[in-house]
Amino acid sequence: MHSPYPVRSSGLYPTQPVASSASSPFFSIVVPCYNRADIVRETVQTILKQEYADFELILVDDGSRDNTREVVAQITDPRVRYFYKENGERGAARNYGAQQARGQYINFFDSDDEMYPNHLRVVKEFLDQQGLVEVVHTGYERLDGQDRVISEMYEFKGSTNEVLLHDNPLACNTVFVRRDIALANPFEEDRRLASAEDWELWLRLASKYTFHPIRQKTFCLREHDGRSLNTINPEAVRVRDELFAQIVSRNPDFARRYPGQLPHFVADRYTFITLTMALSKQDRLRTVRYLFKAVQQDPTVLWRRRFLASVKHLL
Repeated sequence: MHSPYPVRSSGLYPTQPVASSASSPFFSIVVPCYNRADIVRETVQTILKQEYADFELILVDDGSRDNTREVVAQITDPRVRYFYKENGERGAARNYGAQQARGQYINFFDSDDEMYPNHLRVVKEFLDQQGLVEVVHTGYERLDGQDRVISEMYEFKGSTNEVLLHDNPLACNTVFVRRDIALANPFEEDRRLASAEDWELWLRLASKYTFHPIRQKTFCLREHDGRSLNTINPEAVRVRDELFAQIVSRNPDFARRYPGQLPHFVADRYTFITLTMALSKQDRLRTVRYLFKAVQQDPTVLWRRRFLASVKHLL
């Protein structure tokens, strides 16, 4: 059976209709989890409270060493599907979940965040109006431990495709990718890229397709000490951003979509490395070398805030 909704190509590449059947849900929510027995039930409960109910929830246990399996076994909702795999980091877990997905759109949701009841509904309403576009994203808010709003992300200056060139304001939970596009564009599974694997994929997709924004908040990120972005060490940042720059440099679609922007992007990766290293007060000589590498890539980096902050913390 063909989808009752029109398929509209919004990017540079041709698209194909997504096959559906009466037994297939419209959305597949893929949640990777690793040692999350203490919170996975709460995360699942928020997802099951969706105002739009035609979805499946794919829990990918990425080699947990705690009792995640036993906790999930107590959840009886038939929409929840549990899979266990050997540990391979979040990118690999998300790819594994995508391969099990039956929905027309895949949403990758993190196990330590809270989905609001409108999350799926607003996306379905958008797709009903706009057709089955390749990539859609919603907005969100960040909360501290006392439920106070730290920041809100649902209005960007400029298009999402352009914003992604300079920063990654999209939490992984934000993005809905049509299943055929998700399967053709998996997450990078190299562990060294961990914590930037989502940005790398968004840039890869943005190089080929248009990101369609829905300016509504549909979930929250709760800041806590255990968040991976709060625990990464300076050396891991150096290795990660070096690899990130290399992957983007090898992407011909990026060069076509963002002509002349590669040196700027690579220089930004180097200045992120330098600021992280400068703040840690470790290996000043290597920090200086990365500052020179940034300038060699793009001399205008000399006037950017991150470069100046790196120099300040070196002195």
